[in-house]
Amino acid sequence: MHARWIVLVAFYLALGLLGAWYLSGTTSPGADLATYQRAGEALWTTGDPYSEAAAVPEDYRYRYPPLLAMAIPVLGWPPLWFALIAIATVVPIWIGFRVSGPAGLLPAALLVGAWGQQLLNGNAQAFVVALLAIVPFTGAVGAVGLAVATMLKLHPALAIVWYLGRREWRSLAWYLGAMAVLAAVQLPWLSAMLDYYLTDPTATETIPGMSLRALGFVPWVLGTALVGIAALWFARSRYGWLLATLLQLVALPRVLLVNLALLLAAPLPRPEAEALRESPRPDPSARSG
Repeated sequence: MHARWIVLVAFYLALGLLGAWYLSGTTSPGADLATYQRAGEALWTTGDPYSEAAAVPEDYRYRYPPLLAMAIPVLGWPPLWFALIAIATVVPIWIGFRVSGPAGLLPAALLVGAWGQQLLNGNAQAFVVALLAIVPFTGAVGAVGLAVATMLKLHPALAIVWYLGRREWRSLAWYLGAMAVLAAVQLPWLSAMLDYYLTDPTATETIPGMSLRALGFVPWVLGTALVGIAALWFARSRYGWLLATLLQLVALPRVLLVNLALLLAAPLPRPEAEALRESPRPDPSARSG
Protein backbone atom coordinates (compact mmCIF):
# COMPACT_ATOMS: atom_id res chain seq x y z
CA MET A 1 0.00 0.00 0.00
CA HIS A 2 2.78 2.43 0.88
CA ALA A 3 4.58 1.73 -2.41
CA ARG A 4 1.36 2.27 -4.37
CA TRP A 5 0.77 5.63 -2.70
CA ILE A 6 4.34 6.70 -3.45
CA VAL A 7 3.89 5.84 -7.12
CA LEU A 8 0.53 7.63 -7.27
CA VAL A 9 1.85 10.79 -5.59
CA ALA A 10 4.87 10.73 -7.91
CA PHE A 11 2.55 10.52 -10.94
CA TYR A 12 0.47 13.45 -9.69
CA LEU A 13 3.64 15.39 -8.93
CA ALA A 14 4.88 14.83 -12.48
CA LEU A 15 1.63 16.25 -13.82
CA GLY A 16 2.00 19.17 -11.43
CA LEU A 17 5.51 19.88 -12.69
CA LEU A 18 4.15 19.78 -16.24
CA GLY A 19 1.68 22.46 -15.14
CA ALA A 20 4.55 24.49 -13.70
CA TRP A 21 6.31 24.36 -17.06
CA TYR A 22 3.10 25.40 -18.83
CA LEU A 23 2.69 28.41 -16.51
CA SER A 24 6.34 29.43 -16.53
CA GLY A 25 5.64 32.26 -18.98
CA THR A 26 3.34 33.99 -16.48
CA THR A 27 5.44 33.23 -13.38
CA SER A 28 7.19 36.32 -12.10
CA PRO A 29 8.17 36.44 -8.39
CA GLY A 30 6.29 39.18 -6.59
CA ALA A 31 4.27 40.26 -9.64
CA ASP A 32 0.84 39.82 -8.04
CA LEU A 33 1.99 41.48 -4.83
CA ALA A 34 3.11 44.45 -6.91
CA THR A 35 -0.39 44.54 -8.44
CA TYR A 36 -1.96 44.74 -4.99
CA GLN A 37 0.53 47.41 -3.92
CA ARG A 38 -0.29 49.59 -6.95
CA ALA A 39 -4.00 49.21 -6.21
CA GLY A 40 -3.46 50.06 -2.54
CA GLU A 41 -1.51 53.18 -3.40
CA ALA A 42 -4.18 54.25 -5.89
CA LEU A 43 -6.97 53.58 -3.37
CA TRP A 44 -5.40 55.73 -0.65
CA THR A 45 -4.31 58.53 -3.01
CA THR A 46 -6.99 58.80 -5.71
CA GLY A 47 -9.83 56.84 -4.11
CA ASP A 48 -9.98 54.39 -7.04
CA PRO A 49 -7.95 51.15 -6.81
CA TYR A 50 -8.85 50.35 -10.43
CA SER A 51 -7.49 53.56 -11.95
CA GLU A 52 -4.19 51.89 -12.92
CA ALA A 53 -5.83 49.02 -14.85
CA ALA A 54 -5.38 50.49 -18.31
CA ALA A 55 -1.70 51.28 -17.70
CA VAL A 56 -0.52 47.72 -17.00
CA PRO A 57 -0.67 44.40 -18.91
CA GLU A 58 -3.86 42.36 -18.61
CA ASP A 59 -2.33 39.71 -16.32
CA TYR A 60 -1.39 42.33 -13.71
CA ARG A 61 -4.63 44.28 -13.34
CA TYR A 62 -6.40 44.52 -10.00
CA ARG A 63 -9.80 42.79 -10.33
CA TYR A 64 -10.80 42.28 -6.69
CA PRO A 65 -13.08 44.14 -4.28
CA PRO A 66 -11.40 47.06 -2.46
CA LEU A 67 -10.69 45.08 0.75
CA LEU A 68 -7.31 43.71 -0.35
CA ALA A 69 -6.14 47.10 -1.61
CA MET A 70 -7.21 48.62 1.70
CA ALA A 71 -5.13 46.18 3.74
CA ILE A 72 -2.06 45.83 1.53
CA PRO A 73 -0.19 48.91 2.86
CA VAL A 74 -0.08 47.12 6.24
CA LEU A 75 0.36 43.51 5.08
CA GLY A 76 2.24 44.08 1.83
CA TRP A 77 5.79 44.30 3.19
CA PRO A 78 7.31 41.44 1.14
CA PRO A 79 8.92 39.43 4.01
CA LEU A 80 5.66 39.58 5.99
CA TRP A 81 3.47 38.86 2.97
CA PHE A 82 5.39 35.79 1.84
CA ALA A 83 5.66 34.50 5.42
CA LEU A 84 1.87 34.69 5.71
CA ILE A 85 1.52 32.92 2.36
CA ALA A 86 3.80 30.12 3.58
CA ILE A 87 1.65 29.66 6.69
CA ALA A 88 -1.56 29.73 4.66
CA THR A 89 -0.16 27.12 2.26
CA VAL A 90 0.34 24.58 5.03
CA VAL A 91 -3.28 24.81 6.27
CA PRO A 92 -5.20 23.07 3.42
CA ILE A 93 -2.48 20.46 2.90
CA TRP A 94 -2.43 19.58 6.61
CA ILE A 95 -6.23 19.44 6.79
CA GLY A 96 -6.39 17.35 3.61
CA PHE A 97 -3.96 14.81 5.04
CA ARG A 98 -5.74 14.67 8.41
CA VAL A 99 -9.17 14.24 6.83
CA SER A 100 -8.41 12.11 3.77
CA GLY A 101 -5.17 10.37 4.68
CA PRO A 102 -2.57 10.00 1.90
CA ALA A 103 -5.24 10.89 -0.69
CA GLY A 104 -5.21 14.40 0.76
CA LEU A 105 -1.73 14.89 -0.67
CA LEU A 106 -2.83 14.22 -4.25
CA PRO A 107 -4.41 17.63 -4.96
CA ALA A 108 -1.31 19.35 -3.60
CA ALA A 109 0.93 17.25 -5.86
CA LEU A 110 -1.28 17.67 -8.92
CA LEU A 111 -1.65 21.42 -8.47
CA VAL A 112 1.97 22.11 -7.61
CA GLY A 113 2.33 23.95 -10.91
CA ALA A 114 -0.65 26.24 -10.45
CA TRP A 115 -0.04 26.54 -6.73
CA GLY A 116 3.68 27.19 -7.13
CA GLN A 117 3.00 29.97 -9.60
CA GLN A 118 0.70 31.72 -7.16
CA LEU A 119 3.12 31.35 -4.27
CA LEU A 120 6.00 32.81 -6.28
CA ASN A 121 3.86 35.61 -7.69
CA GLY A 122 2.59 36.48 -4.21
CA ASN A 123 -1.06 35.85 -5.10
CA ALA A 124 -3.73 36.12 -2.41
CA GLN A 125 -5.16 32.74 -3.45
CA ALA A 126 -3.24 31.03 -0.64
CA PHE A 127 -5.28 32.94 1.92
CA VAL A 128 -8.54 32.19 0.12
CA VAL A 129 -7.85 28.44 0.02
CA ALA A 130 -6.74 28.38 3.67
CA LEU A 131 -9.93 30.15 4.75
CA LEU A 132 -12.06 27.78 2.67
CA ALA A 133 -10.30 24.72 4.09
CA ILE A 134 -11.49 25.45 7.63
CA VAL A 135 -15.13 26.13 6.73
CA PRO A 136 -16.46 22.53 6.86
CA PHE A 137 -14.96 22.01 10.31
CA THR A 138 -15.91 25.24 12.06
CA GLY A 139 -19.04 27.25 12.82
CA ALA A 140 -18.97 31.01 13.32
CA VAL A 141 -15.22 31.27 12.80
CA GLY A 142 -15.47 29.50 9.45
CA ALA A 143 -18.43 31.65 8.42
CA VAL A 144 -16.52 34.86 9.13
CA GLY A 145 -13.47 33.46 7.32
CA LEU A 146 -15.68 32.57 4.36
CA ALA A 147 -16.97 36.16 4.28
CA VAL A 148 -13.39 37.45 4.17
CA ALA A 149 -12.56 34.97 1.39
CA THR A 150 -15.67 36.10 -0.51
CA MET A 151 -14.56 39.71 -0.29
CA LEU A 152 -11.13 38.75 -1.56
CA LYS A 153 -12.15 36.91 -4.72
CA LEU A 154 -15.03 34.44 -4.31
CA HIS A 155 -18.63 34.29 -5.51
CA PRO A 156 -21.10 34.45 -2.59
CA ALA A 157 -23.15 31.63 -4.16
CA LEU A 158 -20.68 29.14 -2.67
CA ALA A 159 -21.51 30.19 0.89
CA ILE A 160 -25.25 30.56 0.37
CA VAL A 161 -25.63 27.12 -1.22
CA TRP A 162 -23.43 25.45 1.41
CA TYR A 163 -25.24 26.83 4.45
CA LEU A 164 -28.73 26.58 2.97
CA GLY A 165 -28.17 23.00 1.88
CA ARG A 166 -26.95 22.03 5.34
CA ARG A 167 -29.61 24.13 7.11
CA GLU A 168 -26.95 25.76 9.23
CA TRP A 169 -28.91 28.93 9.88
CA ARG A 170 -26.66 30.19 12.67
CA SER A 171 -23.56 29.96 10.50
CA LEU A 172 -25.43 31.57 7.60
CA ALA A 173 -26.36 34.47 9.89
CA TRP A 174 -22.71 34.87 10.90
CA TYR A 175 -21.70 34.87 7.25
CA LEU A 176 -24.27 37.46 6.21
CA GLY A 177 -23.45 39.63 9.23
CA ALA A 178 -19.73 39.53 8.45
CA MET A 179 -20.46 40.35 4.80
CA ALA A 180 -22.52 43.37 5.87
CA VAL A 181 -19.72 44.64 8.13
CA LEU A 182 -17.09 44.15 5.42
CA ALA A 183 -19.30 45.89 2.84
CA ALA A 184 -19.73 48.85 5.20
CA VAL A 185 -15.96 49.07 5.68
CA GLN A 186 -15.46 49.19 1.89
CA LEU A 187 -18.39 51.51 1.21
CA PRO A 188 -16.34 54.56 0.13
CA TRP A 189 -14.83 52.56 -2.74
CA LEU A 190 -17.66 50.23 -3.77
CA SER A 191 -18.92 52.69 -6.39
CA ALA A 192 -15.49 52.58 -8.08
CA MET A 193 -15.65 48.78 -8.13
CA LEU A 194 -19.12 48.77 -9.69
CA ASP A 195 -18.05 51.31 -12.28
CA TYR A 196 -15.00 49.19 -13.16
CA TYR A 197 -16.96 45.95 -13.52
CA LEU A 198 -19.74 47.58 -15.54
CA THR A 199 -17.60 49.62 -17.92
CA ASP A 200 -14.32 47.72 -18.38
CA PRO A 201 -14.71 44.47 -20.38
CA THR A 202 -11.36 43.13 -19.12
CA ALA A 203 -12.77 42.90 -15.58
CA THR A 204 -14.62 39.67 -16.41
CA GLU A 205 -12.95 38.73 -19.67
CA THR A 206 -13.24 35.04 -20.49
CA ILE A 207 -10.17 32.95 -21.29
CA PRO A 208 -11.27 30.81 -24.29
CA GLY A 209 -11.50 27.13 -23.45
CA MET A 210 -10.87 27.65 -19.73
CA SER A 211 -14.28 28.84 -18.64
CA LEU A 212 -17.78 27.52 -19.17
CA ARG A 213 -18.71 31.03 -20.27
CA ALA A 214 -16.50 30.54 -23.33
CA LEU A 215 -19.25 28.27 -24.68
CA GLY A 216 -21.77 31.09 -24.46
CA PHE A 217 -23.99 32.79 -21.91
CA VAL A 218 -26.72 30.13 -21.89
CA PRO A 219 -24.40 27.12 -21.29
CA TRP A 220 -22.67 29.10 -18.56
CA VAL A 221 -25.92 29.89 -16.76
CA LEU A 222 -27.32 26.37 -17.18
CA GLY A 223 -24.09 24.72 -16.07
CA THR A 224 -23.84 26.96 -13.03
CA ALA A 225 -27.48 26.24 -12.15
CA LEU A 226 -27.02 22.46 -12.43
CA VAL A 227 -23.88 22.42 -10.29
CA GLY A 228 -25.59 24.76 -7.83
CA ILE A 229 -28.60 22.45 -7.52
CA ALA A 230 -26.31 19.45 -7.01
CA ALA A 231 -24.30 21.34 -4.37
CA LEU A 232 -27.52 22.29 -2.60
CA TRP A 233 -29.02 18.79 -2.79
CA PHE A 234 -25.89 16.95 -1.64
CA ALA A 235 -24.64 19.59 0.80
CA ARG A 236 -24.93 17.20 3.74
CA SER A 237 -23.17 14.37 1.95
CA ARG A 238 -19.50 13.44 1.78
CA TYR A 239 -19.25 15.36 -1.49
CA GLY A 240 -21.03 18.53 -0.33
CA TRP A 241 -18.04 20.79 0.14
CA LEU A 242 -16.42 19.56 -3.09
CA LEU A 243 -19.58 20.42 -5.04
CA ALA A 244 -19.76 23.83 -3.40
CA THR A 245 -16.17 24.48 -4.43
CA LEU A 246 -16.89 23.29 -7.98
CA LEU A 247 -19.82 25.71 -8.07
CA GLN A 248 -17.33 28.50 -7.44
CA LEU A 249 -15.18 27.36 -10.36
CA VAL A 250 -18.14 26.99 -12.73
CA ALA A 251 -19.71 30.32 -11.74
CA LEU A 252 -16.54 32.30 -12.35
CA PRO A 253 -16.72 34.04 -15.74
CA ARG A 254 -12.91 34.07 -15.96
CA VAL A 255 -11.42 30.75 -14.87
CA LEU A 256 -7.67 30.39 -14.98
CA LEU A 257 -5.77 27.16 -14.45
CA VAL A 258 -4.51 28.52 -11.14
CA ASN A 259 -8.07 28.75 -9.80
CA LEU A 260 -8.15 24.96 -9.72
CA ALA A 261 -6.09 25.31 -6.57
CA LEU A 262 -9.42 25.94 -4.84
CA LEU A 263 -9.88 22.17 -4.92
CA LEU A 264 -7.18 21.94 -2.27
CA ALA A 265 -9.80 23.28 0.13
CA ALA A 266 -12.24 20.43 -0.53
CA PRO A 267 -10.74 17.21 0.84
CA LEU A 268 -12.97 14.14 0.76
CA PRO A 269 -13.14 12.54 4.21
CA ARG A 270 -12.46 8.84 4.45
CA PRO A 271 -15.73 6.87 4.74
CA GLU A 272 -14.82 5.45 8.14
CA ALA A 273 -14.05 8.94 9.47
CA GLU A 274 -17.35 10.21 8.09
CA ALA A 275 -19.27 7.40 9.78
CA LEU A 276 -17.47 8.03 13.03
CA ARG A 277 -18.34 11.74 13.01
CA GLU A 278 -22.00 11.07 12.23
CA SER A 279 -22.52 8.23 14.71
CA PRO A 280 -24.37 9.23 17.89
CA ARG A 281 -22.21 9.74 20.94
CA PRO A 282 -22.90 7.51 23.94
CA ASP A 283 -25.01 9.03 26.67
CA PRO A 284 -22.96 9.18 29.89
CA SER A 285 -26.15 8.99 31.96
CA ALA A 286 -26.89 5.60 30.45
CA ARG A 287 -23.80 4.01 32.02
CA SER A 288 -24.46 1.54 34.76
CA GLY A 289 -22.57 1.23 38.04
